[in-house]
Amino acid sequence: MGRMLVLAVALLAVTGQAQAALRCGEENAMGSETLRGYTEGVQKALTEHGFRPGPADGKAGSRTRAAITAYQKKAKLPVDGCVSQALIDHLNFAEPKVYAR
Repeated sequence: MGRMLVLAVALLAVTGQAQAALRCGEENAMGSETLRGYTEGVQKALTEHGFRPGPADGKAGSRTRAAITAYQKKAKLPVDGCVSQALIDHLNFAEPKVYAR
């Protein structure tokens, strides 16, 4: 039973990552170094805005995607949880600024 639960949780995590990869077309089109730089920039900006993406390590893990989603909802943007140039621009240039609280 314990192994089945671990397997189910692992499968859900992989499925979630696969779904994010399918829906994030701009991420898929970027080279790995470009994506890493964009992701790190998004993570830093989200932190400055009071969202909690985890460390600015350039990896779009579950905390980063959750923070992106929360920001997109709060900013009334289309919600996809993806790193993009449009997201970076909104984080850096939109007025008024959007904060978590």
